[in-house]
Amino acid sequence: MGVRRPAALFLALLLAFGAMAAARADTTLNQGLISSGLFRKMRSVQNQIRGGQYSDAATQLGYLQGVTTNAYEAAVVKELSADLYIARGDFANALASLQPVVQQNVLPGDEQRDAQLTLGKLQVANGQYQAGLDTLHAWLLGQDNPPPDALVTAAQAYAQLGQCRQAALSAKRAIDLSAEPPQEWYQLWISCLYAQHDYAGAADALQSVLARFPDQVLYWQQLGEAYAQAGDASKALAVYALMYRQGLVRQAQDYMNLASLYLQNNIPMQAAAVLQEGLQSNVLPGSEANYMLLASACQDAGDADRAVAALGQAVQVAKTGDAYVAQAQIYAARHEWFSVIDTAKKAIAKGSLKRPGRAWLLQGLAQVENHQYDDGAASLREALKYDDSRTLAEAWLRYLNSRGAG
Repeated sequence: MGVRRPAALFLALLLAFGAMAAARADTTLNQGLISSGLFRKMRSVQNQIRGGQYSDAATQLGYLQGVTTNAYEAAVVKELSADLYIARGDFANALASLQPVVQQNVLPGDEQRDAQLTLGKLQVANGQYQAGLDTLHAWLLGQDNPPPDALVTAAQAYAQLGQCRQAALSAKRAIDLSAEPPQEWYQLWISCLYAQHDYAGAADALQSVLARFPDQVLYWQQLGEAYAQAGDASKALAVYALMYRQGLVRQAQDYMNLASLYLQNNIPMQAAAVLQEGLQSNVLPGSEANYMLLASACQDAGDADRAVAALGQAVQVAKTGDAYVAQAQIYAARHEWFSVIDTAKKAIAKGSLKRPGRAWLLQGLAQVENHQYDDGAASLREALKYDDSRTLAEAWLRYLNSRGAG
């Protein structure tokens, strides 16, 4: 099966920092520690950031930086500057603004903790993964029910550092603590499980996400493929068969995966039906390989006529004569010697065969069975030139010599 890896490990990063931007626009303004005039201007800056008036907010902040009267006011101006940078998506400057505030430790307790959490997120956003984890660990210490977005940020940092087991645990805990976790968090969790080759765990995770988002085809595909990677072909088939009944098998790879799973589970008739539908609907390209696979499925199902018909379609698009060889083998099994001779000749004429000796051997055997001994001997002597057909060709030539033919 072709495996669709889950979305990149860090899709949740965008969502996490989108949420963070809104949160940081609510920097606490402790009116008791700020002069009344500055308080009104700071409140105005917050409203400008929330309203997307970034140029006006920047102008106001430039003014405020020169008129603060104490360390707390100066720290709040830096926090508001970080809010503005976050709103603009400029995480580097946001980090540069906020880090000194946290280091100075001049904010009251809850405000200091809020700033510390945002600092940890910004460090992760700027690729400072270990520093971000250290900041987040200090912030999370002693918390029984930490905010899920903090855990997701930690999961991202763990994943970037290659610590996928810890990443998966943090992402899972964030999901469990959230009333409505977004899809990106599930994708992060599943991706971390894939990175550990924990396909059984990934299958369990995918069942969880499908319980919330049952119409997402990608999750059904990944669930089937997770079972396949875990070595459980029967469960993988059950998932894809359910997708098929629900009308979710629409892409070429889905048709191929479903057919492959039917073949792995020894149900060739259904594999053939799926391949035929895919080809007739033009979802599957009408290539030599696909028609050859259809023929093989039909043959395994005991339907030689459909196998021959599929090979007939294969030869129309083939660049080699291999499909003719496959037809000749089916005709040989049915003792239709004239048809064997005809298709073997066509195979040799078309050329570029994977096993040319087999074509010569089939042609020779059919000619002998059809009492064309001289022609048969000539074909068998051609078969002698190839390693994979030499032994049988020699045996048949000895037989002809013993009969005084050829």
